[in-house]
Amino acid sequence: MADAGQLMPILVSVAGGLLALGLLFALVVWIHKRNRAVPDDPALWQGRDYGCPECGAAMEQGWVMLGKGAIFSPRARGRPGLFAHIGRALPNTLSMHLRPAANMAWHCPRCRLLLLDHDKLVH
Repeated sequence: MADAGQLMPILVSVAGGLLALGLLFALVVWIHKRNRAVPDDPALWQGRDYGCPECGAAMEQGWVMLGKGAIFSPRARGRPGLFAHIGRALPNTLSMHLRPAANMAWHCPRCRLLLLDHDKLVH
């Protein structure tokens, strides 16, 4: 039978592992509650043709996936910093699915402007 001195490191590592799993589970639940995902359907694009606000040309429809989510900061506050975290990501811009969901987007390649719809994620 092992004494308490030998069991303590094992118990600490098991407790640490359970804590890490619990935190990961809580993060996934939080993201799913904050996001709204819908299935891909061509009807999503109907009536959603936009012109570039800069040149007026038709914008190209497409998709956007972002790393830590879209982190927006008002101009008066300054740019998001190096340590901006996913808790500041706009709703529906962070996907934890195995095959990540994406946001609908429109792009003007000429002016290099991007219009992003983060009302929902599409998978």
